[in-house]
Amino acid sequence: MRLKSWIFFLVTMSSGKLFAEDKPCDLPHIENGKIAQYYYNFKSYYFPMHKGIRLSYSCVAGYTTETGSQDGRITCTVKGWSPMPQCYKKCNKPLLENGIFYSTEVYFKLQEKLQYECNPGYYTPSGGTEGTVQCHPGGWSSQPSCTKKIESCQVPNLHHGYYFTTQKELQVNETLLYKCDEGYHTAGGNTTEEAVCLTRGWSLTPNCTKTTYCSLSAIEHGGFYPVKKIYDEGDVVHFFCEENYSFSESDLIQCYYFGWYPDPPVCEDIRNKCPPPPRPPHTYIITVLRTYHNGDKVHIQCQSNFEMRGTEEIQCEKGKWTSPPVCIGTMDKWESEPPPSLEANTAIRANKTYHREAMNTQQNCTSPPVIRNGILLGPLLTSYKNGSSVEYSCQHYHFLNGPSTVYCEQGNWTQQPTCLGKSSPMEKCGSPPSIENGALTLPPLTEYDSGSSVQYSCSDYHSLQGSERIYCSEGQWTSPPVCIEPCTLSKNEMEKNNVVLERFYANQVYFYHGDFVGFSCKQNHSGVESGTTLFRVQCKRGQLMYPRCVERRK
Repeated sequence: MRLKSWIFFLVTMSSGKLFAEDKPCDLPHIENGKIAQYYYNFKSYYFPMHKGIRLSYSCVAGYTTETGSQDGRITCTVKGWSPMPQCYKKCNKPLLENGIFYSTEVYFKLQEKLQYECNPGYYTPSGGTEGTVQCHPGGWSSQPSCTKKIESCQVPNLHHGYYFTTQKELQVNETLLYKCDEGYHTAGGNTTEEAVCLTRGWSLTPNCTKTTYCSLSAIEHGGFYPVKKIYDEGDVVHFFCEENYSFSESDLIQCYYFGWYPDPPVCEDIRNKCPPPPRPPHTYIITVLRTYHNGDKVHIQCQSNFEMRGTEEIQCEKGKWTSPPVCIGTMDKWESEPPPSLEANTAIRANKTYHREAMNTQQNCTSPPVIRNGILLGPLLTSYKNGSSVEYSCQHYHFLNGPSTVYCEQGNWTQQPTCLGKSSPMEKCGSPPSIENGALTLPPLTEYDSGSSVQYSCSDYHSLQGSERIYCSEGQWTSPPVCIEPCTLSKNEMEKNNVVLERFYANQVYFYHGDFVGFSCKQNHSGVESGTTLFRVQCKRGQLMYPRCVERRK
């Protein structure tokens, strides 16, 4: 009996070891990159993986593989994934005043160098007329600059403050000290500040700004904390509402030098407030509001090639929407006389084609999931129609991270938000992270209390992906969004590939990520592979794959 046990033990250990050796690759961690989402959703099913399996990954906006591509492939080996998946920061062409770059490229790969030359009378930081910067994982090795050498600085005018010197001009490396009047502060938030005369001018511009204090009055059906008579710049206030009431705006506001941002919210009766209107398939909403109250109406229209059944107007009544219409494809109904009997769903008679009316394949959703420290606004049902929505809110002293509204889409709910708890007052956050091709909507502070939030926006023509607002929680910021770069039309590439823009896109230079661009071949030219003359290309993360046309044979 003991011998059998030992044999079983050895066989089990051996098979376990063989199994581990056969599947040596776990879910890869890719900083600034990711694999397909379903691998994360079903991790225990896919991982660990067998030797020889190949996996594709993609880098987030602003990052590329070592070869400069947006996507890469790795292979499972005995020693793990090979090569190790890595995403390197891509360098955008920097700004340069009083000089020119030798390269016309817009983006640069890791280790790639960029040369520039200064205009006459201007010099690089090293004192020369030409300079070189290199793309590193953290960005450019230095900021290219061309500055005019000066020997002295004129003392600028100063309002609401005074200088500690009567001199009107200071020499290079001399310091200018100034102080703001009572009720005013420097750009750094102090009463006094120093500016140094450099070869390019003053290190900072002396300025005195009026100090603003914020105050709050009581709100109906709710409250806020902390409660003070006067709030200083940078203070964050968290609001909460009584039962059956919810916020009209954000539950977090912050005191800035110009006052509160966003505006203080009010607590509205949710019994007279509706969630966002339902979105039946193949429809779009004409009138979109931030909040919907009792009596509000919404107009719904069908997409092209769909016909409406029901009323095009729905109304908010005591927290619920009246029944929305249904949009039926125009090819899904009989055009004239009843069709003949169908076999295999289609019959043809006298050159007419009939289609069986589309079956309703919409799937309802069960009750939405419960989120920790969160509550569901409105009544909880056992079943929800496809296209309907529910709204979440957080319990007192917690704040929402993510979308407050989730939708039922073919039997599944869209991603739910989370409720983050207010952490210890000692656990503050530093300045929020900077993002590539984007910036904060307001100037950053050096320190933020837990529960604070900041908002981002993207540069022109860049697409924001993720939540535009991030929160300080337990000393850490939630994940910031990314700004996906647009595609820039290249006349050189068009000329090289013998294509022109379709007339509809004339005069456009930039295209958003996901946009389609129409090209056509030049006269007497056709596509290399297809032989066609019209093409439709999609902009993907700043990259356009130009079609190629060649001259037709005579």
